[in-house]
Amino acid sequence: MASASAETPGTGESFKSVFGRRLEPYLALSKSAKGAGCVQLIKDVLTAPGVVVFGELLAMPNVVELKSNPEHARYHRLLEIFSYGTYQDYQQNKDSLPDITVVQRTKLQQLSIVTLSERVRAIPYAHLLQYLEIDNVRQLEDLIMDAIYQNLINANLDQKLKQVEVHSAMGRDLRPGQAQDMLRVLAEWTKTSEAMLKALSHKMDEVRVNYEKEKDAKETFEKELETIKKENAASGGGKHRKVGGGGGGHLGSHMMEYEMEQHMFQSPEFTNEYARLGHAGGPGNKRTGKRVQNRG
Repeated sequence: MASASAETPGTGESFKSVFGRRLEPYLALSKSAKGAGCVQLIKDVLTAPGVVVFGELLAMPNVVELKSNPEHARYHRLLEIFSYGTYQDYQQNKDSLPDITVVQRTKLQQLSIVTLSERVRAIPYAHLLQYLEIDNVRQLEDLIMDAIYQNLINANLDQKLKQVEVHSAMGRDLRPGQAQDMLRVLAEWTKTSEAMLKALSHKMDEVRVNYEKEKDAKETFEKELETIKKENAASGGGKHRKVGGGGGGHLGSHMMEYEMEQHMFQSPEFTNEYARLGHAGGPGNKRTGKRVQNRG
């Protein structure tokens, strides 16, 4: 795939300002050019390198006057085609229009590619060859490459698929009525955007409300949990409280067994039985060493 990128204008400088600046000298000349002089001015501007926008020139009073002159009106129509028309527009009205030079023909063909890219970004070579009436692919690719270097389009030449892929293109002058169409499209877009923003705002409100509810529920749960922990801690104190941590569980178990044994040895039943067997003084006294006589 062969590719090329258009040379970009200086920082902060738009393509429209670059192309418009190239037209300025002809706008100044049109203020004094009338009749045949204005016709010659149109011929010159259509041939001038880099001049590809003509809307302001079309609106100049002396140029507008050409429409009322039967001899010169066809040059005004030719300027309209270069401003917002295509090569096919010229071919279909060729008999009523002036002949164009090779340079003018090439410029109109390149401007036609710009217009075609408004409807489709990947334009087949076959379509371009027919639409622009070009004999071979090599000539077509040269035409496209020149359009790229003039900043008319930013595109790649896909030689494998035999098509030109246009990424962006210059803006041409508006056709009659096109401004109203654009305003209608923009109005619909604005209406759709407002509806979408309204729906998004409503959804965000719902999310915010749900978030606050979940936050409050979480805080309530944590408070209840803390209360339960404190109550358990208060009711869990005392003599036989389990010792926690590490081997503390075994230690607590042994302590409980020891306390239970002491309680059993100190009971009246155990003391009486112990005395009956001859161990006077109870289990807590020292042994005397005397043998207990068998009373049996």
